[in-house]
Amino acid sequence: MNSRTIRCLLDGHRKFIKRAEEARNYFANHNRIKDDNSVVQRQSETEAALGNPLHLADNRISHNWHNLLVTQKVSYALSYPPLFDLGDKTANAGVATLLGDQYTAAAMQLGIDASNTSVGWLHYWRGADGRFRYHAVDPVQIVPVYSGTLDSELVGVLRCYTTLKPEQGQNVQVCEFWDDTRVRFYRQNAYGNYAYFNYPEVGQELVHGLGAVPFIPFYNNAQHTDDLPLYKDLIDAYDKVVSGFANDMEDVQEVIFVIKNYGGEDKTEFLSDLKQSKVIKVEGDGGVDTIRAEIPHEARGEFLDRVRRQIFVSGMGVDPDPERFGDSSGVALKYLYSLLELKAGMMETQFRTGFADLVRAICRVEGMAEPAKIIQTWTRNMVQNDLETAQIAAQSVGVISDQTIVKNHPWVDDAEAEQKQLKKEQDATAEQQPQFRFRLNGGDPDDGNSSE
Repeated sequence: MNSRTIRCLLDGHRKFIKRAEEARNYFANHNRIKDDNSVVQRQSETEAALGNPLHLADNRISHNWHNLLVTQKVSYALSYPPLFDLGDKTANAGVATLLGDQYTAAAMQLGIDASNTSVGWLHYWRGADGRFRYHAVDPVQIVPVYSGTLDSELVGVLRCYTTLKPEQGQNVQVCEFWDDTRVRFYRQNAYGNYAYFNYPEVGQELVHGLGAVPFIPFYNNAQHTDDLPLYKDLIDAYDKVVSGFANDMEDVQEVIFVIKNYGGEDKTEFLSDLKQSKVIKVEGDGGVDTIRAEIPHEARGEFLDRVRRQIFVSGMGVDPDPERFGDSSGVALKYLYSLLELKAGMMETQFRTGFADLVRAICRVEGMAEPAKIIQTWTRNMVQNDLETAQIAAQSVGVISDQTIVKNHPWVDDAEAEQKQLKKEQDATAEQQPQFRFRLNGGDPDDGNSSE
């Protein structure tokens, strides 16, 4: 890796950064309409100087459809991140302990990054205590290097970020190039080139000994695309119509003046008189008529309703309109979630590979036996009809195992803990019931208090 290669990789990464920044702007509800001058009515120099008294409103209303659809998908798929079964209870407990309390937050962040930028990146390393550590990394900082083979193996990662240069107090770009054995550190100089430098307390390079490139990609889908292009044009159209409607609502209080035989010298004088003194000069048989604008609110309302419906169809989401839910049965709810399930399923397929690599990395770093098979259990976070589900569970007693019934009951989060608690309560109830013993040779039962 040299300076020329780094610059080449970063040049190819600029298009990715541009798309990521646009999606993140929409996620932050800073849509195109906020910066697009095409929605502003063009004014002449005179109107710009004096102010057009007929068109004063300039609303820029953006709607957070992208944030809603991304949050909906990520919450649906990753509010309960997958559980892992390595075939050994001790190994399962060890992996769960190392994943820790940050596991859910990290999984959610990976889902948001993948939805906005097409990929989320997870970095892992050995902490100061030698234990496994991991954290999500901003995808904008990551430039992956893949092999040219069909399996596209990850052979290196260039991570670039801006940091403060202590000796000069200026921001400078630092790059780290990671492969399967070591990491090398580079810093951009005043000429724009990248050269080795001594990273504080580390040096120019470090042998990490993690057994693989310590970065794991979590792709949004098989096409490696983000979600925004699915409905960006629809969001822009919705924003533009709503903003125009708001402008019309403000400007409808103004009137359009029709001047007959206008006696003013030019347009500048007319605007000045109208704005400053509210007086219009006419000559001879001249006069002034007024026209008030009519707002076609019905057509706009129908258009917005249609665009709203199409946003959820194109975005493969669930419309949160309560009128669509009502007292829906389980089958009806599953139908409402069908498109969202398809989109979440595409992401889950890619994330399964990433989580499997994460578990193997934990086993490798911690010296545990690498599992031959990793079973992942995914749980969806969706609205459901609890009454219907509980009734099905009650009617299934004696038909299927109690373990399956408890596992699928809507009030149970941990089936194993619930079964233990149920067994404990059953044993306690049995101890409180009177015990009877029967004599071997017949006779009345003995309640256990006999001295014989």
